Amino acid sequence: MPPASAGWMPTLWSDLECTKEDLSERFWKATASCRQEYQRLGFTECGSSKATRLLNPMFGDNGSITYLDETRRHFGQVVYTLVRAPLLSAVVVERVTIVFTAVFQSGSLSYTNTKSAFDPLPKQEVVRLATPDPAFIYQRFLEHLRQRPEPPHRFSDQSSLQHWFDSNQIETFEDRVRRGLFVRMSDNEVELAQHKLPPLA
Repeated sequence: MPPASAGWMPTLWSDLECTKEDLSERFWKATASCRQEYQRLGFTECGSSKATRLLNPMFGDNGSITYLDETRRHFGQVVYTLVRAPLLSAVVVERVTIVFTAVFQSGSLSYTNTKSAFDPLPKQEVVRLATPDPAFIYQRFLEHLRQRPEPPHRFSDQSSLQHWFDSNQIETFEDRVRRGLFVRMSDNEVELAQHKLPPLA
């Protein structure tokens, strides 16, 4: 059976990093209200990204903006994905995912509106709220943080954020491999998957 989803992994910061010009007009329209709300909440942009090393033809478009708050202890993301229905290429589903994360010595805490994008490690707590409102999610996130005795880690510069991101990606990937969720594709499988991809726009 061919893989349901495929791509090069683990996906590190440098693999995803892009310029704003690389993000589609569809991305900017779909995420406009969320991005404005992040700025109103005191977050500052610190990077843009786009996954390009994908082998699943269902993924039509994607992109994200990364943020840090004024204290540099709260890491935020606005993530856009466009997925095509397997048998009806004209049918597309757009999703905008909101994420707020704090990192601790012993793990992390994330609040998000997505039901499926997280497969957390045991030390990673993820709270899911069914709302498109970043302000509401962030308020609940702050309330949860106030209940913790330990302050979140402060990212002194962008390099420290990138280092944590990459370490987290590698650890999560290795855990999924150990659990049998990911298997290595053969060169022939990769070539066949590449041939099935739609032409670039």
